[in-house]
Amino acid sequence: MGKQSLSYPSMQVISITDLNSVVNPTRLAVPIDTEQQHFQLAMKQTCMKLPTEPLLDAHPQIDRWIMEVGLLFPKVFEWEPPQFLVDTQFIAKLCTKKKDTCVQINTNAVFHRNGYVNLIEWAIRHPVLNWSDKVKLWVATEYLSLPPENLKLTILALHPTHPGKRYEISWDSQQHEETRNWLVSVVTKQATPMKTPVASQVKSPFPVTTGADFDIGKIEEIEI
Repeated sequence: MGKQSLSYPSMQVISITDLNSVVNPTRLAVPIDTEQQHFQLAMKQTCMKLPTEPLLDAHPQIDRWIMEVGLLFPKVFEWEPPQFLVDTQFIAKLCTKKKDTCVQINTNAVFHRNGYVNLIEWAIRHPVLNWSDKVKLWVATEYLSLPPENLKLTILALHPTHPGKRYEISWDSQQHEETRNWLVSVVTKQATPMKTPVASQVKSPFPVTTGADFDIGKIEEIEI
């Protein structure tokens, strides 16, 4: 399983946040969800066997979410590096007609002995596949030089009041190619001077809900 080099000194590097500013231009003013940030930090520290007591004492809700993760996917707290990498960075080259760009993501990845890789996303979110999930799957496939069918995504979707949901997503060559084409269109739009209202610049064929796009506390429990 080969890996691409992380060194692209002359290329533009874009992140999920950069893409979101093009896909959802009206969301630029949404404040950062500090509770989400604290939860991600607590999960990272827990997986790395680092102390979390001060953080959990200050944010008791997060303790419940971490326990829910353990119920939804117990192995998350059993795996260790190098099999399990938490908040790891992958980067992949995206070739366009105008200029090549690199897409960078952060995700949690489990490497299985049979050559399969499982990305795991835990967050306060909808348990529905969205465009940022697809971008992460595309980048991971490219970076790890894997057949798309050797990659899958597990979404652990948490909620302030309802029970969490676990959602397993398979990846394949068709979805991989569709996501690449969508990324090319988004990056091309980003590089083109905007002459029309920004809200109509990029039309995504994928659901565009991200963690910052809705008030999670107001949504009802979703059956999957």
